[in-house]
Amino acid sequence: MRTLKIFFLFCLMALACTMTRAQSKSKKQLAGYTIDNYEVECVGVGKEGTKLWKVWGYGKKPDAAILQAKRNAVHAAIFKGVYAGKCPKTEPLLTDPGIEEKNPDYFDVFFENGGKYLDFVALSGDGMEERVKVGKQYKVAIVVSVMYSQLRKELENAGIVKSMNNGF
Repeated sequence: MRTLKIFFLFCLMALACTMTRAQSKSKKQLAGYTIDNYEVECVGVGKEGTKLWKVWGYGKKPDAAILQAKRNAVHAAIFKGVYAGKCPKTEPLLTDPGIEEKNPDYFDVFFENGGKYLDFVALSGDGMEERVKVGKQYKVAIVVSVMYSQLRKELENAGIVKSMNNGF
């Protein structure tokens, strides 16, 4: 009987952990930045401290897909880097694999709709946009300028990444 109670308690704890993790993941997916399958390609170098990237986003409407593409560009700059395209590879600003989970309060607010991430990305002047209807969604590719240096300074000021001057 005692073993049955211990087993039941263990199962209940495992279920609670799983539900908490699933709830956290779905909340992040609603925030829109934990999509692992986005595409980013370097198309050139912008003015000093910026990167020029072609980014794809999905959305029910083209405007939502463009907003998602901008979010994907900033997410790639911070967490994934860009290894495809005409330019040398761009390493991510943060290389610690668990940094996003360690700072959820910062990144949830940073990547929310209309969040601070929009300060570090802008549509490029050429107005190039590709739009394809995929099922009930649109897949849109845009060329954006990512303010890479300013983004690094923001993460330094927030205490997420150490300053480049630190440690020398």
